[in-house]
Amino acid sequence: MDISKWAFKNRNLVYFLVMVLLIGGILSCYQMSKLEDPEIKVKLAMVVTTYPGASAHQVELEVTDVLEKSIRSMGNIDNVESYSYNDLSLIQIELTTITPDEEVEQCWDMLRRKVSDACALLPDGASTPIVKDDFGNVYGMFYALTGDGLSDRELSDYAELIKREISDMEDVDRVELYGKRPECINISLLQDRMANLGVKPAEVLATLNGQNKTTYSGYYDNGDNRIRVTVSDKFKTVKDIGNMLIQGHDDDQLRMRDIARIEKGYEEPTRNELFFDSERAQGILIAASGKSDIVKVGAAVEKKTGATERKPSARRCRVPQSILPTGTRRSFFGHFRN
Repeated sequence: MDISKWAFKNRNLVYFLVMVLLIGGILSCYQMSKLEDPEIKVKLAMVVTTYPGASAHQVELEVTDVLEKSIRSMGNIDNVESYSYNDLSLIQIELTTITPDEEVEQCWDMLRRKVSDACALLPDGASTPIVKDDFGNVYGMFYALTGDGLSDRELSDYAELIKREISDMEDVDRVELYGKRPECINISLLQDRMANLGVKPAEVLATLNGQNKTTYSGYYDNGDNRIRVTVSDKFKTVKDIGNMLIQGHDDDQLRMRDIARIEKGYEEPTRNELFFDSERAQGILIAASGKSDIVKVGAAVEKKTGATERKPSARRCRVPQSILPTGTRRSFFGHFRN
């Protein structure tokens, strides 16, 4: 068949098909996703369970095998792989490739129900299993929050403030923080003092584990009145930790400060740090919803962060604007010039 000859004989039909393709292409340019890294439905999930003090064999028999049997009763599963380590169980679930994208979230909800049902069969020392299924999140905007003369604690508080403000916005799917340094209390045991005073490390651990717990103290009923009884010995300052009496040495009146150096600091080694123009910063990652216009979301976020930055409590903070929405707009309209 001679296609050229057929096209000349059916010019009107060819013109009509060309116009349909042209109009469809123009409409598609305006309706297509404008995110540089579009959202991808990752059909993979991970179930993480800790079992402190258990060997890999115990974890396999008492945790991994129990959860895996319950998980395999689901539908749309292509592959299940499990890994048992000392103190830790990992189960990786992969859905079939023919599972529609709109049904993926429903499958993960079913997975959570299956895992929840199996929790009653886990040993007492095992933690509640955690289901991680957010591997496909794409953070299209990244902001760096810096502060003049602010401590890491104050900078983290301002980052949380901005996170709450942005999380309530329309078309914002997820907001995460990066570069936050968790605070902690460092208790450095002094070996020479412990040896001279006869204090064992197990006694120190027993003292710390027995404190700072929330306990139910009950109620006192007096006629028509019911009074809640609260017994609290929670730590409020570093000095409170130093004043603790060490178990087994009540007669000696030995306190924690006598055998240890107690300081407030940050967790080490640091897992992640962020610097912007040689200043320590907090990163704010924003993921827009899959069907939203990233250009409009970027403009709304810039407006919201500008309003937050003008608040009296945050005037010493600077939020350098992310350039992705502007770059995306430039790339999008640049297609017409190519």
